[in-house]
This record gives sequence, structure tokens and C-alpha cells, in this order.
Amino acid sequence: MSAENAVFNMQPLFTDADAEAVAHQVRIGFVGPGPKTKAFGEALAAFAGRSYGELTVSGTMALTVAAVAIGLKRGDEILVPAYGVVSTINGFGSYEFSPRLVDIDPQRAVITVEELERRVTPATRAVCYVNFSGATGQDLVDIEAFCKERNLLLIEDAACAVGQSFEGRRAGSFGDVSCYSFSVPKVLTTGQGGAVLTNDAEVRDNVIRFTDHGDTEWRKTNLNHGIGNNLRCNDILAALGMAQLDTLEDRLSRRRASYAVLTEELPDHIYRIPGNEAPLHNIVLADNPAALVAALGEKGIRAVQQYRTVSEHPPYQHLADVAFPNADLWSRHAVYLPFGTGLTEEQAMRVARAVKESGQVLKPFRSNRA
Repeated sequence: MSAENAVFNMQPLFTDADAEAVAHQVRIGFVGPGPKTKAFGEALAAFAGRSYGELTVSGTMALTVAAVAIGLKRGDEILVPAYGVVSTINGFGSYEFSPRLVDIDPQRAVITVEELERRVTPATRAVCYVNFSGATGQDLVDIEAFCKERNLLLIEDAACAVGQSFEGRRAGSFGDVSCYSFSVPKVLTTGQGGAVLTNDAEVRDNVIRFTDHGDTEWRKTNLNHGIGNNLRCNDILAALGMAQLDTLEDRLSRRRASYAVLTEELPDHIYRIPGNEAPLHNIVLADNPAALVAALGEKGIRAVQQYRTVSEHPPYQHLADVAFPNADLWSRHAVYLPFGTGLTEEQAMRVARAVKESGQVLKPFRSNRA
């Protein structure tokens, strides 16, 4: 199988307009954090229905910044999902917060109020809800209410959910603070980068202080009232992000089209999320995931097993104080088929047919059935 005929696991899409937006920024000489960075943050906030949006260097760092900005201190307990990309827990563990794991729903792969109630302790200060693969639905609404009732802070990790919505609310509009990521797999990608969104002006100012040397006005006053870092985004990445935000509906439409092929061909076996948008990832649960990955690879289709129960990672083994059977289910059986904004309908059909021809047994998603 030649490289040009291969179907890769994640396929971003860049257009001539995206390239021109970056080239324009280079030509005019604004390449560091400047007007375009500010404008992109404001545009993201407006899109999500938030009052304020500030950019930072990655989605992982956005989580760290968000936690600090809402007043969490090192050692504070944060509940996080027991399954998923390690960057979520690293956003907290790297700053010496105290994460505690919560099992996921076996069908939707998100945390639920029922699972939270099993894990919350008197020491819990905050919850991080991950919109897994874009999932933004009733679980998040219920958890937002749960956190308000229990006086817990809520961080929405909407890294995979730009463009998703539920009952008129955009992903990124829930909780005390929310975060986006713009890494390569995302529908809106700048290679790296992230954003912190909030409705609270003081939280916004705390974000600025943490990411820009400890003060909101030091560039005007030449006097820093706090200690911070330099975690700012720049105008080149912001220009690329703004160009993609302007065409987000087209990008989401491409994802819907390729995903529709998979749902037609694998109706009971492809992962789904609430709402009318496609999930970020195309996921099946296979009895023998390694065999499925190998069978697809023989046809030039790159699928992967990725993510695992978080407590399997050596730095987080101490968090395995209870069993996480649903996280283990996903860790052992999830196969991530090719996905991305660049995936075409023809490629999606190749993938679906190759899955069916592989002879591998897939587990059904009950939530897919009427």
C-alpha cells in the first residue's frame, strides 16, 4: 500500500486561506502575542457564550492555569476521569494538585453524578469534567448542578468539543471555568495551543497574571506585583486559529459527512455522542483490539489503541485505591479508527468495509439503539 493511498489515524485539514492568514501575520510583522492573540481569545469567548477568553500554549497548560485562576492551591483534591488522555491529569498533577480518579460510564466514557457520589470526599475542592471526544450532554448539566449543590468548583475540559452544544449551550460554557485545546487532532487546530474561558473578571485577571509574569499591567507600569510565567500564545498561531474559527461550520460539516458513513455501515458499533455533531474520534470496542488494528494495518489503514486507565501509568499508580471496571473496559477494548477533519467520505467507507471484513467481533454500544 503506497503512502498516498494510506488512511492515517488523524488527518488535519489546512486550506489556502489558513496559509494566507499565517503569511499575512508574518508579512505585517506581528508574530508575538499581540492584537490577533487578543482577538482570537475574544472570538472564542463570544463563540462559546463566555465573557472572557485568554489563550495559552497548550490545552494541558490551560487546565493548570484554570485551576490556579479559580483559587485552587497545591494539594487540593480534584476529581478527574479514570480513563482518557494523560494530559488531563497531567494538567493537575504537574502543578502538585491532588487528583482523585472517578470511573466512567461504560457507554459514553464520561463521568456521571452517580460515579462522582461514590468518590467525592470532604477534601474534594473541584471536579474536572472531560467532554470525552466532544460529548456534551445531560451528564454535564447534571454534574454542573451537583457541583453547585456541593459547593465544588467545576472545570470543563472541552478540549475535544469545540463546536459541540447541548440544549442551546456551547461546549466551553459550563462550570466556573472551561478550556479548549488546539492540538493537531482537533477540529480547530493550530498545532498546539489552548484557551481558558470564564464569565468571572477576577478569574480572567488571574489567568493573565499566571501566564504573563504575575501582573496584568506590568508592561505599562514596569512593576510586577506577583510571580508568574510566560505561557502566552502568539499572533501566528492565533491567526491560524481565527481563520479556522471563521470556517468552523465547514469543518464540522466534513466531520459529520465522514462520520455518517461510519454510522451507516457500523450502526450498532460506532461510538456516538449527544447532539447532531460527530464525535472527535471514530471509536469501536473490539473483543481483540490488537487483531483489529493489525487487520486494518494490512490494508493501509492506521488504527490505534490509545488511552488507558489512568492509574496504569506509573506516576499515578497510587490512585488505584478502588477498581475502575468501566475505565478498564475502554482501556482493553477501544480501537480508534482514522478520524480528523481531513478524512473523506471515501476513506471512511474504506475504513468501515475493512472493519467488517476483518472478521473481528465488536461490542455493541447500547446507546446507539432506539
